[in-house]
Amino acid sequence: MLKLIYTVVILLLVLATPAMAAKPYSYKTVQKRLAPCIKFIQGKYYSIKPSGRCCRGLIDISDMMKIGRKDYVTVCKYIKKTLLHMNYDPNLIKTGSQQCRTGFTLPPVGHTTNCA
Repeated sequence: MLKLIYTVVILLLVLATPAMAAKPYSYKTVQKRLAPCIKFIQGKYYSIKPSGRCCRGLIDISDMMKIGRKDYVTVCKYIKKTLLHMNYDPNLIKTGSQQCRTGFTLPPVGHTTNCA
């Protein structure tokens, strides 16, 4: 019986460790979540409101940024890196975030934004 309990405990630890160690975001994840919003933040979208896919992406990014200060800085840098070679209006990131009612309003991340 004791051997069975030890086996179950070890199995639970092995299964739980990868889930706890995994980051909730990555540069690729931020890129993918921001992709549906590119036309919107460039001011080239046909509507004054972001699409549903864009809103889902902004909500995910908002969730990543509100985890903690270090996460906020990292995700901010990922946004800057994603948009590095694009012309866009940083204020539309914030506006889109507000229109999508994200849990945490995204800042207007521009090329010169200091994420620290």
